[in-house]
Amino acid sequence: MSPGPLLRWKPATPLIGLSLLTVVPAVLGTVPWWSFYGIDYRVLGVVICLVRTAQLACAGFIGVRPGTDVPWMRIGLVVVGILPTCDLARIRHEL
Repeated sequence: MSPGPLLRWKPATPLIGLSLLTVVPAVLGTVPWWSFYGIDYRVLGVVICLVRTAQLACAGFIGVRPGTDVPWMRIGLVVVGILPTCDLARIRHEL
């Protein structure tokens, strides 16, 4: 294996795992409680799920997309995606 794919999959694997660890609770925290809360809880839940899913897709593209160097922009997008969804989850919890 050439160093290019190995260089991409080294950061991609933990980021995919971290993204999966956040997508699953986001969905499981939104879907079962859908009928118990109001529209504001539902909207925040959908936004959190969409951002987490986009974060997972971006983490997957780190390893899949061809290139010879580390895609720092995509890694940054995955990391930056964590902060706003944590804030949204805190706001949703306070509703």
